[in-house]
Amino acid sequence: MRTKQVRPETLEFEYLLHISREWDEVKQLDYILFNFTTVKVFETFRYKINVEVTDKSDEKEITFNIEGLSAPIVTLSKPGNAHFEYRIYSFKQTEYILKLTKQKKQKNNFRFRVGKKSIKLTAVPRKKFINVTAS
Repeated sequence: MRTKQVRPETLEFEYLLHISREWDEVKQLDYILFNFTTVKVFETFRYKINVEVTDKSDEKEITFNIEGLSAPIVTLSKPGNAHFEYRIYSFKQTEYILKLTKQKKQKNNFRFRVGKKSIKLTAVPRKKFINVTAS
């Protein structure tokens, strides 16, 4: 009798990105937070997402190239999602182009508008490898 082959469930998105407007208590400044996480929860380590950032926020364009994952340099194991954060302190209340690439192959272009208290997505591609939310 053969055992049934078990396959992992396929995920619609591999990564999640949440964009929010936050307050830095130390610097006493507003900033835009780009919070990347993986959908998958890792059992042994909280991996780090390797992201190459091209910040042209003065030209209203921000590019993130997701290169993959790397193991943390710690002796204790801790389960959880992989994670990466990026902050922009010098921003304007205007619309920005957000270019997201995965290993420079898959590309998604989004647009978001920074308001006085929140951030709203204004353009989302039909096919995407990452789920982007804003608040």
